[in-house]
Amino acid sequence: MRITIYLLAFFYFACPAYSQWHDQLWLFGYNTVPPAPDRSGNVVDFSTEPPSTYKQEKEVNFNVTGASICDSTGNLLLYTNGCYIANFAHLMVENGDSLNPGEISMNDCPGGLAIAQSHFFLPMPGHPSMYYLFHENLDYHDEFILARMPFFYTSINMEANNGLGKVLEKNVAIFDYPDRTFGTMTAVKHANGRDWWVVFPEKSKNRFYRFRFSPNGVEDTLVQELLPVYPNILSNAFTTFSPDGSKLARYEVTHGLYLYDFDRCTGLFGDNPVFIPLPGTSLGGGVSFSPDGRFVYLVSSTFILQADTWAADIAASLDTVAVYDGFTSPWPTTFFASQLGPDGRIYINTNNGTDILHFINYPNKKGDSCEVLQHGLKLAARNRFTSPHFPNYRLGPLDGSPCDTLGLDNHPLAGFRHAVDSSNSLRVIFTDNSFYQPTDWLWDFGDGSTSSLKDPLHKYASPGTYLVCLTVSNQYDSDTFC
Repeated sequence: MRITIYLLAFFYFACPAYSQWHDQLWLFGYNTVPPAPDRSGNVVDFSTEPPSTYKQEKEVNFNVTGASICDSTGNLLLYTNGCYIANFAHLMVENGDSLNPGEISMNDCPGGLAIAQSHFFLPMPGHPSMYYLFHENLDYHDEFILARMPFFYTSINMEANNGLGKVLEKNVAIFDYPDRTFGTMTAVKHANGRDWWVVFPEKSKNRFYRFRFSPNGVEDTLVQELLPVYPNILSNAFTTFSPDGSKLARYEVTHGLYLYDFDRCTGLFGDNPVFIPLPGTSLGGGVSFSPDGRFVYLVSSTFILQADTWAADIAASLDTVAVYDGFTSPWPTTFFASQLGPDGRIYINTNNGTDILHFINYPNKKGDSCEVLQHGLKLAARNRFTSPHFPNYRLGPLDGSPCDTLGLDNHPLAGFRHAVDSSNSLRVIFTDNSFYQPTDWLWDFGDGSTSSLKDPLHKYASPGTYLVCLTVSNQYDSDTFC
């Protein structure tokens, strides 16, 4: 990678073709009748640094619910708003209509469902052309009370119709009518590096539903009861796994944070969950781990908290790293949901129809050094509450574990980004963004200097253009990115 040292610097990079860039494109936006210049489909594209944003005209409107998936090289394949599935040509996939049956879907569609963290796509292990959408719905129970419908899957064959795709199975119930909290389903790679675990908690109970997604499809369904560690949970929630899959964070917006250990081999949670009460949080609910898994960020509507999961007393480590600054665009840009991006930043949407995303620039850093940039990313058009929920597609096997039996290894993939220090235009902050468990780093800054630090700060002697290369390695392999 060549960097030019002036007062400011930026660069573009192409994602390596052999990784899993299923989350490279994030889709947002909605249209109105009559059309308005700030209402449109729009995209955040992580094939550039910083990510680029642009309009993309399409018929699908996103109203909170939104999910998409790219192929392994970052080309858009499929997306949904909870009503139907569209392909990369922005056409409805054959048999892709009528998702999530029920009265609320009938009322909301085709404009889009309004359930956060309720849909995501996974590539089917061992079947390169097959993709599964895992999804949930909300409907009325006893006429006026909202309740959960069955947890569904829908399978899509992308070889059908000359590559435009076809839904093979639709709205197949996995668990029937569990009383789940809203927006809590998530997934993590099995420790064998091939399969997936899909999990979600039950409302008001310390009970988890989970199943395995393998080349055989959905199997090994299980309901796990845990010891109660808190009163009944009645509020909405968001959940996420740490990037290495060892922990799950469950953020109940009117109660607090729940941290669970997770065994990627067995798909079971540990029996010693940690509960940290957080009274007074509301309307937000986003939760994301830092790339190194140390910090978990909790998003309320007007502030963002950081918790250090490596601390002896996690509750005592809580730190407020951002307070809403009052910005409007055109509505208040208060905080809502969050998602770790493929560039190592955490992105936060708003709970209004606005045209910005907030982001945490250095989430591996403690306290204010994490640098929350409010309204830091301008979208090409307005977004209505939508935030994608992507699992970590770039998680490999748990080397040396009892279920590391498929002969798969963690071959490291090098990557980084940089920023010029605002106080000294010759000093450059380099941030590692490598994947698949590197253990060693070697930087060549292009001026004869090197470093073995993970995230070095380098000062150049003079302005110029420099070819910077990062080589990462572990016991299995090495990789270089320039």
